[in-house]
Amino acid sequence: MKGKHSYFFIYIACIAAISGILFGYDTGVISGAILFIEKEFQLSPQMNGIVVSSVLIGAFLGAVCSGRLSDYFGRRNLLIVDALIFGIGSIGCALSQNVGMLIAFRMFVGLAIGVASYVAPLYISEIAPPKYRGALVSLNQLAIAFGIFVSYIVDYYFAGMGQWRGMFAAGVVPAICLLIGMIFLPYSPRWMAAQGKEDKALEILQAIRGDENIQEEYQRILKNLKVEKGGWKLLFSKHIRVSLWIGIALAVAQQVTGINTIIYYAPTIFQMAGYEEATAAIFATVGVGAVFFFSTFIATAFLDKWGRRPLLMTGQIGMAIGLLGLSWMFFHMQHELFGDMALISMLLYIACFGFSMGPIMWLMIAEIYPLRVRGLGSSVATCANWGSNWLVTFTFLTLVEFAGSGTTFLIYFFITILSIVFVWFYIPETKGVTLEEIEEKLMKGVAPRHIGS
Repeated sequence: MKGKHSYFFIYIACIAAISGILFGYDTGVISGAILFIEKEFQLSPQMNGIVVSSVLIGAFLGAVCSGRLSDYFGRRNLLIVDALIFGIGSIGCALSQNVGMLIAFRMFVGLAIGVASYVAPLYISEIAPPKYRGALVSLNQLAIAFGIFVSYIVDYYFAGMGQWRGMFAAGVVPAICLLIGMIFLPYSPRWMAAQGKEDKALEILQAIRGDENIQEEYQRILKNLKVEKGGWKLLFSKHIRVSLWIGIALAVAQQVTGINTIIYYAPTIFQMAGYEEATAAIFATVGVGAVFFFSTFIATAFLDKWGRRPLLMTGQIGMAIGLLGLSWMFFHMQHELFGDMALISMLLYIACFGFSMGPIMWLMIAEIYPLRVRGLGSSVATCANWGSNWLVTFTFLTLVEFAGSGTTFLIYFFITILSIVFVWFYIPETKGVTLEEIEEKLMKGVAPRHIGS
């Protein structure tokens, strides 16, 4: 915490974003592992869905429990505990001797994912200067995309040997890195001020900002803390509840547009599309991970230049086109270009998600709630996100079995169209606006669509 320059916050954000790598790795690794687990344990489509979606039950529970914990114990401390859970869960999955044991440890890993999914962006958003907040919070999504990409590479490496246990065990490495890194990071100055430790908050803020004059920012933090203590009553109060519903709706929209059918089942979809060998299907999936990772760079580079709304609108239109393409190709499976066109449609979808709904949803739920209920509000939105994630993941293979692949992706297409309409009418532009300014507008009764710039 001895940073003398004004870029100490970048170092902090990079370390905290390792939790995003773990988030991505432990969600993506199942896509390749399930091809071998399915054969070893003779899984039905329904049991396959349970194994894949079990991590989401844990993530939902993690989000439920950790909202208040992050406000009480602090974002930094919770991320340290999170690293331990990630490590233990990865080892447990690798050593599982039956389906029940595997499901239990996947749920345990899910607890860590649920915590990481909102605590890391929350911590980063409270550390970052306003003009860099979008880029730095989207850094966490970039880390998630990188974790997914790495998980696909690891899956491909172990696929040749049929070693699904090694796929899970590799998750211990980033867990150790996060644990060591977080121990040396400071608490959020906003959280310290909320605990009544104002002198310590000022010291941390000055260390993060370097030689900058921080008095105006510091006084804003203190002013907003005096408004009202947080709780369910405040969260559902007249001025804040609309933001709560917007956060929930955006969190649900991120999932019900079908993203994790691609993340979790990409090799399975490629097998449907003609890539019959597991190794070939996983290799094709590596390409999906690479496109996802590099497309997220767009958000990191341009969120604070172009804004949230333009990227959201552009990305979702591209997602809709990709889903429509996938649907059309599965309705015309005898077409000679079926496999190639299915791959192109999937890559278009994942690329557009990577610079839009992927990072911006997590950024928005870290921005649109007042400090006193930011942890609680983010937790509620995150619970909605994981709950809808579970619903989509659990029902995907069953829906494909009874309705067909073409109809399934057509359903996701129409949901994406509804999401585009929602974003157009309700999502604010928060580019370059301080968290305190957003809070002040909310408490004055400004409509959430206009709480930003």
